[in-house]
Amino acid sequence: MPEAAAMTDRHFTRFSPLRDIAVQGRFGASKGAPGASFSIRHPLSIVTVIARAGQGEATAAALRGYDAQWAGPGQYFVLAEGRGEGALCNELKHKLGAAASVSDQSHGRVVIRIAGPKARAVLAKGTPVDLHPDEFPIGKSAMTQMAHVGVHLTRVGDDVYDLSVFRGFSESFWEWITEQAEEFGYQVV
Repeated sequence: MPEAAAMTDRHFTRFSPLRDIAVQGRFGASKGAPGASFSIRHPLSIVTVIARAGQGEATAAALRGYDAQWAGPGQYFVLAEGRGEGALCNELKHKLGAAASVSDQSHGRVVIRIAGPKARAVLAKGTPVDLHPDEFPIGKSAMTQMAHVGVHLTRVGDDVYDLSVFRGFSESFWEWITEQAEEFGYQVV
């Protein structure tokens, strides 16, 4: 089966579904500094890890040192930049073995980063999650909905949040979230 061997040697370029939508520039209110900035974290390796029964602690311990974001009891999104196609998934499958199920989500999800002094105010327009720093510290994640779209929300820094959405909803979600930022002015970088 030489065709099958040729298929494994192919390298595919991953394109962001927002490449033609997330146009760089300044938008919305034009007075003063923009209240928020948006960027697309791309390309990004995204792997879902789900601990098997009785393996929650072992899975959590094995993920130390990775950018592992909580996604539910015993469930994580593990993210990495600069990794080859499938490399993070293969590494985690090998490392976790029978302790967890591992699935590559790199082609199926889009991560939008919002940062700036008005980022929390923008997000508060669409989620019931209490984003006050005392309740939602850096590193905390939540599963929520915004504009009828399931969102994995993580606070990654002071006034910096990552929003992970399914690829198929990313365009409509982008339009909604940037519209929420118009009153503050926003920058796409």
